[in-house]
Amino acid sequence: MMDKELLKHQFYDVMHKYKIPFTEKGVMENLEGWWYSKKTLYSLLSKHPNWDERSLALVFRFSEERELDHNIVDEAKFEMMELARECGLSGDALDNFDIALDCATASYSRVPDSEMLPRIEQYGGITCAPGQKASRIINKLCLHFGLDKFTKEKVEQDADGGVTVKTICPYNAVFARLADSLNPVRIPKTGVLSIHPCDFLEMSNKDDTWRSCHCLDDGGYRAGCYSYMGDAVSMIFFTVDEDITSDYHKVPRITREIFCYHEGVLLQSRLYPSDDATQRDLYRDLVQRAVAECLGMPNLWTVKNKSDDTRQYLITADDAHHYPDYECGYAIVSLLKGWPQNYTPMTIGSLSLCPCCGDTIDYSHDASCHRCERKVVCKECGQEVPMASSHHVDGAFYCKTCRPTCAKCKSVISGAVHTAINHAGDPVHLCESCYEESVAPCRECSIHSLCGSLAAIRFCPWTELMATTARQVV
Repeated sequence: MMDKELLKHQFYDVMHKYKIPFTEKGVMENLEGWWYSKKTLYSLLSKHPNWDERSLALVFRFSEERELDHNIVDEAKFEMMELARECGLSGDALDNFDIALDCATASYSRVPDSEMLPRIEQYGGITCAPGQKASRIINKLCLHFGLDKFTKEKVEQDADGGVTVKTICPYNAVFARLADSLNPVRIPKTGVLSIHPCDFLEMSNKDDTWRSCHCLDDGGYRAGCYSYMGDAVSMIFFTVDEDITSDYHKVPRITREIFCYHEGVLLQSRLYPSDDATQRDLYRDLVQRAVAECLGMPNLWTVKNKSDDTRQYLITADDAHHYPDYECGYAIVSLLKGWPQNYTPMTIGSLSLCPCCGDTIDYSHDASCHRCERKVVCKECGQEVPMASSHHVDGAFYCKTCRPTCAKCKSVISGAVHTAINHAGDPVHLCESCYEESVAPCRECSIHSLCGSLAAIRFCPWTELMATTARQVV
């Protein structure tokens, strides 16, 4: 069973991060509502072999292919033509090489269009096999025209001012750049399909390179994070760097979108930051396979993506404050084949509960209700204190006992706290730098061993406003 105490403190950490008022009561109201609603999804997803109980998520390792950049291909091809001229190709030989190279790269793909192969053979003087990679064809073409034999001298100057002349063959570097430009880049990633409450809170992490309206920092639909978190159907799918293996809710997201599942119907909503069709297809396939496997059914789905076809499967909850991308032309609905056809619409969203008092939030742009006494939980001692009298330092709220103010420089002390006695004889707090500055004269004083007994501290002109007692200095 999940660790609710851990979830509570993870929820706390998000509130600390975004400077949102919260109490144990308000946070637990949210978590109880989340668990009551999500337990059916939990029972389903936890059957999958990729289920990570601590993260409350399915974790996928996969690779995405980045499409070829036409501009980079063109630049690399231009560089190859410049090398051909530098090699001495001219006239018909240069024209034939140019035509053959154009044909090999015309489709901007890893494998040239088969219709181009006869022209490559005609003008390039080489043989090509159907399905052969463009990079291998280009290499054969360049070898046939002798580009690999061309060398030139390169002058290098060392640190001592000496000069070295080297003979280099530029072909290898030029060919490598052109070959790389014609090979789609495979980008390893980690995909996460999560019901973790903090993944909803961080659905637009302020540390991301992009923002959406659900960002708790400044989004117009901040309350929508609680809305998605509290319904029975919503899941967060997001991608992170491949080296991330835990605490997924804490790290920036590369992409993110909402999936919803209810009784044989899977909804895919808008993909952020850019609604790329290739990525959406890949992510939908991952989630479809996972849900089908959890249900023990064949991975066969009927996909509908027209608004008139998808609308009948969806309802937005009354007074829900999330932004319904799925109502704005972004919905893709997958119907599981073999499931009974008497579909009931899924209800997306819920009331948003204030993390401070647990009451409902009235407006979509609010992260708390503003009607309650705004309190926070001290990161160090766990005591609830008024937000106005707390200190927010190092990314968290602290009470003034755990993070006092330095009596000398008036800054909040985030490191070691030192106790000193002021000239009135009262105890005060000093930060590290002010403490060191205050005790420096005492260390040099010839009567510091008697200072405490004589109460000379109150009259000492060398300690400015504060000084430690003789016992502390010694």
